Amino acid sequence: MTPESYYFGSRLAVRCDYYAFPRTGSHYLWACLTGLLDLVFFPNEYVDNPEARQRAEELNPHAYYALRLREDGVPFQPVYINAAANGTHGTPIAGNWPLLILIRDPHPTLYSWYHTAIDRWGAIVPDRIAWMRDAYRHYREFYTAAFDAAAKAPDRTCLVRFEDLKSSVAELERIVKFLGVQPKLSPAFVHWWTEFERMTQKGPRTFYRGGNNARWREDAGWLADLKQAAPGNFESFGYTSQV
Repeated sequence: MTPESYYFGSRLAVRCDYYAFPRTGSHYLWACLTGLLDLVFFPNEYVDNPEARQRAEELNPHAYYALRLREDGVPFQPVYINAAANGTHGTPIAGNWPLLILIRDPHPTLYSWYHTAIDRWGAIVPDRIAWMRDAYRHYREFYTAAFDAAAKAPDRTCLVRFEDLKSSVAELERIVKFLGVQPKLSPAFVHWWTEFERMTQKGPRTFYRGGNNARWREDAGWLADLKQAAPGNFESFGYTSQV
């Protein structure tokens, strides 16, 4: 029996493949999905490793308790979202399953990626401008592949923008409609409960940094290096923010 044909109880699991570039808000989205869906997983090496436990320490200890509840009368419907269909953060490809793709403005994405690498993982970057050029190239290649995959099956693709996800419950409603399932908790409640201020512990954080799309603009040194890196525009991905 394969994961694609496995029944949980009497219901066949709904499946889709998931793709997102690092630091686009995957952990925020997965918190939302935990509240909306009966997520099911298969054993993997990422479930209980030291890094995952350290990240959890930055969260409100009651955060996921509420998200695992369900409203009366909502039937159990397992949903399997494969976040490593082509490897962790692997290049998006059009496969046999519907696609859920998360995207975020590249500038705050890469600013967050850089500082998470420095502050949390202790990375040493001797040439930040070269790092920027490589990171922006990687982002462009990733989402070029994602948009190409979406174009092959637009009716089986759900593209979610981090900015819209944070600002409106409509994105959560659109996701459950795309998956064709009844949410186990109200999307409005899930959107309210997963606000960063409610989900995270007070004090400094090195992983759950707040999802602030404007912080990169307040860093003069970063902006100076970014101008030299000259990453180009990302209008084809729906982002017009200028350096």
